[in-house]
Amino acid sequence: MAFETRVAVLGAGQIGRAVYKIITDLSENSTNPAYKDIDAFVVDASQDNIFKLNYGSHYVMNLVDCEEAELTELLVDQKVTHVINALPFFLNEKAASAAAGAKCAYIDFTEDDAMADRVQGIYKGLNLDCAVKCGLAPGFINYIGYDLVGKMDTPDSLMISVGALPRSVSYDYGHPEHSYNLTWSVDGLVNEYIRPCRIRKNGVEIEVHPLDGYVKVLLDGIEYEAAYTSGGIGSLVRDLTNVPDVYYMTLRYPGHYKYIRSVIHETHGNFEATKKVFLKKFPTTDDDVIIVYANALGKDSAGFPMRRSYYNKFYGVNGMTGIQSTTAGSGVAMLELMITGKVQGIVNHSTVGLSDFMGTEAFSKYYKTSK
Repeated sequence: MAFETRVAVLGAGQIGRAVYKIITDLSENSTNPAYKDIDAFVVDASQDNIFKLNYGSHYVMNLVDCEEAELTELLVDQKVTHVINALPFFLNEKAASAAAGAKCAYIDFTEDDAMADRVQGIYKGLNLDCAVKCGLAPGFINYIGYDLVGKMDTPDSLMISVGALPRSVSYDYGHPEHSYNLTWSVDGLVNEYIRPCRIRKNGVEIEVHPLDGYVKVLLDGIEYEAAYTSGGIGSLVRDLTNVPDVYYMTLRYPGHYKYIRSVIHETHGNFEATKKVFLKKFPTTDDDVIIVYANALGKDSAGFPMRRSYYNKFYGVNGMTGIQSTTAGSGVAMLELMITGKVQGIVNHSTVGLSDFMGTEAFSKYYKTSK
């Protein structure tokens, strides 16, 4: 059977498997025309990861060492129309080049600013859809940010933040490392703590050190802490030139950042050394909660101060963790927007309407606000 929309999911890790599961579930159970004639398969280097999918036709390919042409050939042979890339960020340029060579639309979840710029450069001038940074943060939180400042006559500042946290922990201030569990990619976690952070301050785009800008945040009476981290800002700093102050922060339970600063000091910010510490110190959990918070300050048409904010908690769906269902759900929501023609060409965060995004079936079914 020939499918109108055929999706190749690159990577069968936590997010890749979740993307495949969501597409498969929607194709089998949805009455939405966008999912009526859709099919997906996964490409991964690990036979073990492929086995975890349990069903469907999938392909084993060493995506680290393979030539770009090999991946392009597979995409062409399988008549792929859309590629959703859930690989580590350092493989995104190869994946995007192969997808472009096969004339496929492209979606990824990267948090790496430089890599996102290179991927968009590959698709520039092509009559193909390309959307990078399409997860939770960057992704959903950025659409929220645009929506909040768009409701203000004179926006002054925008803070967006997300925390992927264990739903329950027990710790004391003497051991703040116990306040955190690994719920997602440790590579991505290290990257956001050691890479420079893009912010807009007093109308000027600058880079600041990660872990700076420490603040306390109270949400529904629960205390969190936040600091600058890299990647989550997406294209907000570049595009929101009418907002003097724009920045992204990651939410954590109290005491976490004191511990992280000590680790970064000891490892001198070395990626592999920091990763080794995190893997040794932080246990993993699949019982997580996703905290999403954004706050915009500005003035109304009469010059009086005003505030607009968004706050919510999201949990896992259908056996997936919260970070899986929200991140993968965002990628599939973007696929849905592409299929329905609501986004086209090079897709930036500014071109994704929050109401359109939240109106997708992928969002409504996989952003769950209760446990």
